[in-house]
Formats: sequence, structure tokens, C-alpha cells
Amino acid sequence: MDLLENLRALVLVAQYESFSLAARRIGTSPSVMIKRVNAAEWRLKVQVFTRTTRSVTLTDAGRRIVPGLQTLVQDFDALLASFRQESPGATGSIRIKVPSDFSATLGTMLSTFLRENSGLRMEIVRLDRAVNPEAEGFDISIDIQSLTFPQVTEVPLFMLDFVLCAAPAYLSRYEPPVHPRELQRHQTLALESVGKKWAFRGPDRMLTVDVDPRLVTADAQGVLDAALNAQGIALLPAYLIEQALKSNALLPLMHEYVPVETWVTALVPDSKMGSPRIQSVIDWLSSRRPQDGANA
Repeated sequence: MDLLENLRALVLVAQYESFSLAARRIGTSPSVMIKRVNAAEWRLKVQVFTRTTRSVTLTDAGRRIVPGLQTLVQDFDALLASFRQESPGATGSIRIKVPSDFSATLGTMLSTFLRENSGLRMEIVRLDRAVNPEAEGFDISIDIQSLTFPQVTEVPLFMLDFVLCAAPAYLSRYEPPVHPRELQRHQTLALESVGKKWAFRGPDRMLTVDVDPRLVTADAQGVLDAALNAQGIALLPAYLIEQALKSNALLPLMHEYVPVETWVTALVPDSKMGSPRIQSVIDWLSSRRPQDGANA
């Protein structure tokens, strides 16, 4: 058990990049954490951290082995929970990457999941770049673009519907587009994750158009605010603008050309696919849509 506690301390220090923050997390002192990490490094025969008076960073060897140690500690916690006849899917800790565009919505959905699983701990990290969860120590990486990494499984969660829309004040100044190609003559507002190539399903075929947005941001609320303020035409998730459409603050455009929906997917390291706590999150998200989490 001493080895396990030492490894647990090592994993926490890697997570927080600080002995003091890791110590505070479990209610002990930094000196105790330092002793435990020293003992763990001695048993592993590997220097996991480079330490200075100001920082604690992983060595190359540390970056290679910490994800496996995280899995080891978490799986042991789940095993103990099963001995107590508790649900192993509802215990332990999970580290999840979410894109900034949808961090507020996904955060609401995941907090609802946490409320229903009080034995679970969760760290949600906002990142806009592509992430290999196996290499960077994530249990789940959520994105709306298809990504492939070795020893990582892509799991579809749910479809995200989009709506092309603009404020009445904008449409009073500019002729509404009737074909996707006409978007190139308009001011457009783009989510970073959607990009500058917008895809539509027309009456007889699918087509894409390259837009030159006046605003590109990872902040979905920022794009929505700009659209409401008549700054241009936006391509936004349907759930995000539902109320604005109902109140006619935003109007849908190009009814004959429907924006192509996008899969929200989860990337999970193959080594963690069998973990009950990981599967419980995947199953929960797969059975819901963004508006379900927002209204829960």
C-alpha cells in the first residue's frame, strides 16, 4: 500500500505541476508529498520530475510513464469500489479535454453527470489544439473533428446540428444569400473548430464554400453575440441559438441548403476502453444531446 500511495502522490504532482497544490488536494503537507515522490522515483528507478525552486516539470521519461501510472491508480480505486459493492463506474477520477467552443455546454453536461455520480472526481481541461489522449495523460478527449492516433479509439457521442443565421438588422442592410456561393460576398462569423470551409446539403448534392470571416474565435458565445449585434452571418450549433430563433433575434437563412451536421466524438486510449468509469461517461454523453445537459 505504501507503493500505491507513493505512486498516487507522484500522479497528483504531475497533474498539478506543484507539490504544494497536490498536497492541498489530499490534505497533507508539501514535505510529505516530496518524500512520497522521492520514494516512488526510487522504486521506479526513473527520474520523473525536473525540479527547481519555482517549477516542477516532467522529464521525457516522466511523460512516457505517468499516463500508465494514472491508469494503474484509477483502476485500483475502481477495484476497491467493486469490493465495497459500489458502482466502479461512479468512482475514481477522470481527466477530460474539451474544445473551448463548446466548453460551457459540455461543462454543464459533465457537471450534471457528476451530480448523479457523487463518488467521481473530474478534471476538465479546455484546449483548442488536437490532443492525443494516450500521450498527454487524458482519459477522454472530446472534439468535433475526426482525429486518428495510434492506440486510441474514436467513439461517436452525438450529432451536432448547425444553423446558418443572421440578425434582422444585418439582413436589412444586405440581401440575404440564397446559395452558399453568395456567402463569399457577405460578412461571416466563424467558430474556430468549424473553420472557413462550410458544408451544405442542397436539393441534389452536397457542396462546400470557402468563406473569409471577419471574426474567427473559439468562443461560441462570442460568435453568437456578434451575430446578435448584426456583425455578420454565422454558422452556429442549433442548441445555442434556439431561443434567439424563437424570439426572431436571429433568422435562419438558405432553407434549401442545410448545413451539414457534425459528429461530436470522444478519443479514448485503448488501454482505458474497458474502464467502467470511462464507459459510464461515454454512455451518459452518448444518450444525450447538448440541450439535455443544459436544461438538466
